[in-house]
Amino acid sequence: MLYFFIIIALIIIDLGTKSYVKRKYKLNEEVSLYKDIVYICYIKNEGLAYGFLKNTKKLIYVIVSICLTLVGILFYFAFKEKSKLKKLSFSLALGGALGNFIDRIKNKNITDFIYIKYKKAPIFNLADVFLFISAILISIKEIKDIIKEK
Repeated sequence: MLYFFIIIALIIIDLGTKSYVKRKYKLNEEVSLYKDIVYICYIKNEGLAYGFLKNTKKLIYVIVSICLTLVGILFYFAFKEKSKLKKLSFSLALGGALGNFIDRIKNKNITDFIYIKYKKAPIFNLADVFLFISAILISIKEIKDIIKEK
């Protein structure tokens, strides 16, 4: 039950920050948050990750639906796991995936706003951060399991 609440909290945090950014900032506005490195830059991402496939909306919905289904299946199996780290990882993945999915359904795009000004870094949102952390935690768990086996 704890992991269900984590998922709900992550969705609320993600959608709340997106809503705040849309109310407070203009589209494409850049505002420095930290030493001209970290910015708020509100954009509407009509594609997949980093704007990929932005001109093929129907295909995007098919891909997103398939991915969400796969995340749900993985989530189901993850909760059969005893590992709290895997449960947390999948909670982060599902919270991030659902946050972006709800945003896409509601607005026909994803609200991205976190910009780290380094070379050509993409603009992203908190749901993307949750997904990234999830991938790191799952990798750590898998590496630990491999080391244990040896």
